[in-house]
Amino acid sequence: MITLEIRHPLFSKARPRVTRHGTFMPQAYKDNQTQLLAKVKEQYDGPPLQGPLRVEMELYGEGRADIDNVVGAFFDTVNKVLWDDDRISIIPELSVRWSKCKKVDSMWYVRIY
Repeated sequence: MITLEIRHPLFSKARPRVTRHGTFMPQAYKDNQTQLLAKVKEQYDGPPLQGPLRVEMELYGEGRADIDNVVGAFFDTVNKVLWDDDRISIIPELSVRWSKCKKVDSMWYVRIY
């Protein structure tokens, strides 16, 4: 089992922005991903895990987002770092629980089996 306790505000998966200059992800989203990934790498430096895996997430934060978008942001951020791929054949089991707290106390608590 791998346990991660990541003190970082919850954030949602962003929608790509389409302009006449191309498609891009918002800078605030990319910044959050960079910061979250750095905190994950402080706690896990092994190779990407191969499935099947069970992932349990306890999320603590303000609750201003849809839970599937928060989980999606995490999965997009750590894909190829924590696990080979986030396909359902690799992660067939996912459990998520959210609890409200102040932004300053936000945390992602993740267990991988």
